[in-house]
Amino acid sequence: MTPDNPTHPSPQLDASGRAVLARHLDWWQLQGPLYAEVPHTPLGDLWLPLADGTVATHDMDVTPDMLDLDRMAGPALEPGPLEFYGDHIRLEAPYARVPWVEAILGCPIHATIQGGSMRPLAFVRTWDDWAAATPWRQNWFDALMRLTDMLAARSGGRYAVAQTLMRGPSDLAEAALGPELMCLSMYDHPRELTSFLETVTDLFIRVLRAQLERIPPVEQGVVNPFGVWSPGTVVRTQCDASSFLSPRQYAEWFLPYDARICEAVDYSVIHLHSGSLHTVDALLQVERPHAIQVTIDPEPSGPPVVSLIPTFAKILERKPLIIDGPMSPEEVEALQAQLPAAGRYLSVRMGKW
Repeated sequence: MTPDNPTHPSPQLDASGRAVLARHLDWWQLQGPLYAEVPHTPLGDLWLPLADGTVATHDMDVTPDMLDLDRMAGPALEPGPLEFYGDHIRLEAPYARVPWVEAILGCPIHATIQGGSMRPLAFVRTWDDWAAATPWRQNWFDALMRLTDMLAARSGGRYAVAQTLMRGPSDLAEAALGPELMCLSMYDHPRELTSFLETVTDLFIRVLRAQLERIPPVEQGVVNPFGVWSPGTVVRTQCDASSFLSPRQYAEWFLPYDARICEAVDYSVIHLHSGSLHTVDALLQVERPHAIQVTIDPEPSGPPVVSLIPTFAKILERKPLIIDGPMSPEEVEALQAQLPAAGRYLSVRMGKW
């Protein structure tokens, strides 16, 4: 983590802010609950500011020199105390629509404006392609570092800077290889897939550590992308591509690399979706990640929230849990009544979905 300096101010806390941090520490230790109602804005069309001063209006392939990092970072804020939404710490992360890690790995990036996304394109069609590849794009890495520095310098201490959205090894495999080569390689090319996962795991950790070196500390700790403080370094990772893997395939092939990422820092949390919780049992068998976050997929994309209470209770027997997404007052009441308070964090997204 970067030390305090005039251009990268560390957030300052009053007594109420320190009380929130104390509750966060209790949460990590399965000793207390957290609750926040967090503003939410639907994704909608992709806002993509370009270096020529315009905003993208049509789908395009994107390179880092095309991006206006200054507008992505936003204006400098007047100095002030760190801000909160309930138990959620206000934060900013380097523009999360960009799939930074996939881009650094070598995936071409395609922006779909009305689709609201920037997607990596697979570039490894055969393992010969991977053998000839150089899996590091310095220009994308440099852009991410510049944007992280800009956010740190412009915060005024009023928000914490968090890591950008970083997808884990299974997601990086799906992005770079495509789902067919990824899945078939577990049987046809196990050595090549193992080597690939080793490389992308090391790349993930390298990119994470470079961000952490630039992030101003909050009371000698770091805030994760879910607005939770930890008294040391932290990572948020994910395994969305596990949705087309069996529980055994995930546990044998990809969980060891998720765990390695989590072992690279002091505190860790992995992101899951409510419609794809078949990896929970495997995640509860290992020490790290320390915590699990579940994004609520609104019906019919995901099951009713209350139907997940038994799974949530199972998680809370072993690890802290963040339940994050749109929830009605009745659903919040049911979760609070039927789940233990220790380690439970309800992050209720407010606004139209």
